[in-house]
Amino acid sequence: MKSIRGNFSGDSLSVSVSDEQTIPELGPHDVLIKVKACAVDLNKEKVYHQLLSSSIKDCPIGRELSGEIIKVGPLVDDCYKEGMSVVGIVPLDCNLSGCSEMCVMNQFDITEKPSTVSHEVAAAAIGAGLSAYTAIHYLGHVTAGDTVLVLDGATPQGYFTIQAAQLWGAKVLSTYKTLAERQFLELLKPPVAQLIELTQRSNTMSSSVTEETGGMGVDCVVDNGVRLFTSEEDIDLMEERHLRSVPHKVDIIACLGFSGKWITSHPHLQLDPPDSEQLFLRGASVSFLFPPAWTLTRAQHGRYHHILKDIMERLAAGQLKCSHLTTVPLIKATETLLQKDLDSTKCIVVIP
Repeated sequence: MKSIRGNFSGDSLSVSVSDEQTIPELGPHDVLIKVKACAVDLNKEKVYHQLLSSSIKDCPIGRELSGEIIKVGPLVDDCYKEGMSVVGIVPLDCNLSGCSEMCVMNQFDITEKPSTVSHEVAAAAIGAGLSAYTAIHYLGHVTAGDTVLVLDGATPQGYFTIQAAQLWGAKVLSTYKTLAERQFLELLKPPVAQLIELTQRSNTMSSSVTEETGGMGVDCVVDNGVRLFTSEEDIDLMEERHLRSVPHKVDIIACLGFSGKWITSHPHLQLDPPDSEQLFLRGASVSFLFPPAWTLTRAQHGRYHHILKDIMERLAAGQLKCSHLTTVPLIKATETLLQKDLDSTKCIVVIP
């Protein structure tokens, strides 16, 4: 059975189509799914595998999938039947690739896909939606009237984060890096309160936020990566040279208001004493956004399943919309995934 595997060892990154994946026997609560679409973000895949895998060679690629059930285990709930369309996220502790012809998943990691939502949109939305819900509701505790700064709002995850914040009644500010991203964000309805350019040439984020909020700062910042160092030597040593258009941690802290919340996706964030002092004086806090934690522990699984279901319901109702999609067949996916000039506003969806 064909599947996509990746090699994340060292600085190299390679992706290949393998015929070696086999279908394991179904457990009592497992379902066998014929995959129709699977969303892929290689940058996230690399970070997650380097954090959790003992080996970063021959890693499964693709976790957010949509498809049809073709077989169910003996103890699977009656609500899941053969032929039903479902969507879900493959846990990181599973060695199966979502970018394959078929995949085995636990019934507690999937939810029914509405008939009005296509498989491609469902696969593209489920992972980004989970990140947005986790950041805005469970970590940021955003409420109506709050002000939220979303970095890189034109990316698939940023787009859903903006929509989730607006659904909760928040005022949203967002950053962009390219003209294409700005044009994408300008078309949003309801519109973003302010768009802030964030490039190598200029960094006016903190001053723009101060002006927009009347010097009060924002209630929540959701980043998409952060720079930690300022000296040229440290930047070269820690390989941050490629992060020139990513904001520095000091700029993000400067944007926070009283009791502000910084939601970061940087797994190795380092705060120096002056940084901690600034957070202390603001009564602010830092939370780490790691959506796969929902599937690595069953303590909050009821809430996790509720998020998946709510995302699908809001997609069907038109309250949430998916960003632009780029669909590619599985056998040609490696060429597309390794392109360096991919449009950051589009989500890559592999079709087996």
